[in-house]
Amino acid sequence: MELWAAIDLMGGSAVTLVQGRAKEKTVWNGSPVRLAERWQDEGAFGLHVVDLDAAFGTGSNAEVARKIIKGSRVPVQVGGGIRSAKAADAWLGDGASRVILGTLAFSDPAAAESIVGAHGPAKVIVAADYSDGIIVTRGWKESQGIPVITAAQRLEAHGFRNLLTTAVGRDGMKLGPDVAMVRELSVATRMKITASGGIRDINDLLDLERAGAAAAIIGRALYEETVILGDAKWRVA
Repeated sequence: MELWAAIDLMGGSAVTLVQGRAKEKTVWNGSPVRLAERWQDEGAFGLHVVDLDAAFGTGSNAEVARKIIKGSRVPVQVGGGIRSAKAADAWLGDGASRVILGTLAFSDPAAAESIVGAHGPAKVIVAADYSDGIIVTRGWKESQGIPVITAAQRLEAHGFRNLLTTAVGRDGMKLGPDVAMVRELSVATRMKITASGGIRDINDLLDLERAGAAAAIIGRALYEETVILGDAKWRVA
């Protein structure tokens, strides 16, 4: 299972939010670029970089994200506020390994599909973020009224092959991941599932792997050192 290190950007710093609430954030020491170097050195398969200001419509951390991409020796997937094919094209042109599409995949499915058509399914990971089993978009503030399993099956039918699933209620909470949902998704679709939200330790990673996750995104647990990448990557296949 691939281990991706989360670098969520807000106000030029790396942060972790609680359930996506901007007012409840932990700001981590060190520049995001230095943190990106650290996670690479410790053995991250890739870097998961999200511009939270862009997602919330309050600003941009694009320059910081570009610096991370430029200096990275591992894949970098970029998300947050990518709500047009033009924006996705720009990030891929800047060297991102793939773009994360959340709101766009639901607000303008044709545009999202055009990105897959132009760049191939390997360059896109679509976010099925959910609260109480229902898809949420626009910085997790707007409910789509669609069950996550139904949404995943529709996305797969439209050509998406990579699925990022985040349990909003667990994100930043140290409650453990939603292993049951990952297991359901792995049965209901053939998509490559990346799990996010609530990961605390190596046991959570092993549970996700057994449930069928192809990758996991680790945030707070890395920064608080309850997961050490150098150890975890040898225990998770």
